[in-house]
Amino acid sequence: MPKLLILSTGGALAIRRALGARDDQLTVRPDLTVVIEEFANLPGSHLTPQQIFALVQRIQQVRDGYDGILVATGSDTLEEAAFLIDLLLPAGSPVVITSLPRLSTGGVSETNGLQAAMAVAATPAVAGAGALVVVDNTIYAAATIQMQFSQGPGMVTAPLGALGRVEGDQVSLRLQPVGRQQIAAPRLVEPVDLIRIGVGADDRQLRHSIADNVAGIVIETLGSGRVPPWWLPAIGEAVQRRIPVVVVSRAGAGGLGDEFGYVGAYHDLRKLGVIFAPDLSGIKARLKLMAALAVARSPAELRALFR
Repeated sequence: MPKLLILSTGGALAIRRALGARDDQLTVRPDLTVVIEEFANLPGSHLTPQQIFALVQRIQQVRDGYDGILVATGSDTLEEAAFLIDLLLPAGSPVVITSLPRLSTGGVSETNGLQAAMAVAATPAVAGAGALVVVDNTIYAAATIQMQFSQGPGMVTAPLGALGRVEGDQVSLRLQPVGRQQIAAPRLVEPVDLIRIGVGADDRQLRHSIADNVAGIVIETLGSGRVPPWWLPAIGEAVQRRIPVVVVSRAGAGGLGDEFGYVGAYHDLRKLGVIFAPDLSGIKARLKLMAALAVARSPAELRALFR
C-alpha cells in the first residue's frame, strides 16, 4: 500500500482533525496510508531560511521510506518556502507543498484542498517534476509561484501558468516544468540583504549593508535594470569589497537589458560587475544567493549559477 508523509511546519493538529486521525498514522482511503509529522509549530511569518533548509534535510532523510511527501506550511512565506525547497531538493519521489491557512476552522474547501494536495503527492506520475505547489486544486511548479493576494482563494498565481488540475481524486498533470535548477548547497550563507529602490530613494540602506559587511546584497532595481545615478558609487564600492551584488527588476519578473543608454542604466551596472538575475523576484534571488554562496568557489562560478 502506498505511504504518504505529511510534514507540517504548523497546524499539525488541524490536519489530524480534518482527516479524522486519532494519532499520527491513518488510512485515508483503502489504497493509501498517511503519516503526519510535526516538523515545527510555527506560523509562516515566523519561519527562517535556516528552518526551511532543515526541512529540506528532513525530506531527504525520510524520502526513500515514502511514496510521496506533502509539506503543509503557512501562506505568509509559501512563495519563499516553495522556491527554496525546489532549489535545494534533488529530483525523486513526489514532493508537494500546500498552504491551508483556515484548516483549523473546519471549512469544507480547506479540507478539500488538503485532499487535493494529498492526491498529487500520492501520484507516481509527478515524480521527477521537482517540487510542486497545490493550492485551490491547481498544480504549479514550486519555483514559479507568486502570491498575488494576501489571503483567500486565488492568492497564488504563476506567470507561466499552471501545470495541471485536481478534480476529485483525479490528478491531471498537463505540462512538465522545464529549466529547473538544483543547487546542492550544504548550508545557506547569511546575511543577504534585500533592498528595493523607490523613486528618488537614497542609498543609505545599501551603505549600511556595506558597512555591516553582509554576505551578499540583492537590489530590486527600476525597470529592466536601472538605478538612480547616485546609487552607482555605493554599488561599485560593494563590488570592490567583494560583496556579491545581484540585480533584479522590482517588477518581479521579466528580462534585464539596455533599453536606454543614460547614466544608471543596465550598461553601467554591467561595468560595475553586478550579477544579473532576470525573471527572478527579489525574495527568490535572495534565497538563491544564500544557496549559491555555499557552493561557488569563485566569483565566476557564482555568476554562472545565475545565468
